[in-house]
Amino acid sequence: MLALAAVSIVATSCGTEVAGTAVPGMTVTDIAKLEVGAYSPETTAYRFDDYAKPADVRRLESKRMLNYVISPTEVDPEISELVGVYTFATADDPFTVQVMPETYRPAMADNKLLAGAYVARTNGSPRSLKKMLLFVLRFPTEQAAQRASEQMHEIARQEPTNVFPIDGHSTALASSKNWSAGMATVPKGPFLLIANYGVPEPNEPQMKAGLKKALDLQLAEMTDLQPTPFEDVLDRPMDQDGIMRRALPKAEDYSDPFSTDLDFSVYQPAGHLHYERRPALLAQVYADSGVDLIGRRAGIVYRARDLPGAFRLQNALVGLGKNDREISPPPGLADARCIQQYEPDPVRNYDLLCAVVRGRYVGVVVAKSKLGAAVDPALYERASAQYAVLANSE
Repeated sequence: MLALAAVSIVATSCGTEVAGTAVPGMTVTDIAKLEVGAYSPETTAYRFDDYAKPADVRRLESKRMLNYVISPTEVDPEISELVGVYTFATADDPFTVQVMPETYRPAMADNKLLAGAYVARTNGSPRSLKKMLLFVLRFPTEQAAQRASEQMHEIARQEPTNVFPIDGHSTALASSKNWSAGMATVPKGPFLLIANYGVPEPNEPQMKAGLKKALDLQLAEMTDLQPTPFEDVLDRPMDQDGIMRRALPKAEDYSDPFSTDLDFSVYQPAGHLHYERRPALLAQVYADSGVDLIGRRAGIVYRARDLPGAFRLQNALVGLGKNDREISPPPGLADARCIQQYEPDPVRNYDLLCAVVRGRYVGVVVAKSKLGAAVDPALYERASAQYAVLANSE
């Protein structure tokens, strides 16, 4: 599968030896022979400046904020199964996607929620559930963030509940109904952190310790988070180093397994990690592979340090989970790796994935299994097209 660019010891005809290190190399691919279907093999610009509504601009800021949200796995390694990742641009957004109880709507609307990011994971065990939900929300002023925190706390106290302080966080407002789950809100400038941590059985020390650790880590991560004036959002570099133009656009026939493009953007590794199935593993692989930029479009493109790093990342992205299986690569792409996941992705609803490598870039495309067929032919066309786009972007 992988040609060796060098070998550890090569014996020459004269019997001499040349020392070196074995590294992966790309198999030669004839791009002209790849079957790309209706997809274009050329790079396509992704236009960020088409945003016209204030909410669209605020969502761009929300995606930037996602880079400052910690992974729940950092708080509790068992909490690794992805439930959802969302960005907010209006006060109604958390309720539209049903990640916040309706009773909290006045706290968001009255204080004019402007932007926000949300991540939720569990341990994947319904009988012995652990969960963590994290919100980082932006309001117009420090006073508005403070009022939102106080309003949410008062709403929580309308039912019998335990109110408690959190060591080291004097501005935190925390409560728990029965010590099996607890919520804390902490304002930080115009931002509001909300953390919700749940354990299988009532356990006051464990629940309190989990909330404290979440606040410790998340507030430290937010140290460098500064609000961007909304009139300046579109002045930020939107397609850093052309990463988005290297990613495959949405299918023109609407055959993608997802229906929304709200997650399309350029991400730092910390932000994109929230979309990964195995965040702790991928965090280490990102670091080892030198991943420094990700463009998330219909195709997802990762930039690694070099070719060996790209292959290392590819191996991790197609790592098999329980009941997953590897499937054949597309014709003509010997280095591609494809899998069928047993559980569909909770964000994009796919269960088929292919990862291709070209130079320092890894491109990922996805599809949904068709009834009675293991592989959607469009998956292979997308993989071939994504490879061709990366090749033509050089």
